[in-house]
Amino acid sequence: MTSTQLTKPQPAEDTLIDALRGCRNVNELKALEQRLATNTDSPPLFTWICDLLVARRISRGLAARLLFELHDGGST
Repeated sequence: MTSTQLTKPQPAEDTLIDALRGCRNVNELKALEQRLATNTDSPPLFTWICDLLVARRISRGLAARLLFELHDGGST
């Protein structure tokens, strides 16, 4: 295995990042969360967002908005 293979992001991760960036409201984010929940191999969306943030694959602003929407659930 080469170092390029180790550092190259997985296509599923890139797809998820694109989907997260495309979420325009809480309902779309919740729908994505439900779709991911049907796959038992996937971590919860909250965990995945945190991992992407720690790995610096998404911006702090995007992560903050998404985590707030997941936590708050659009109740404001």
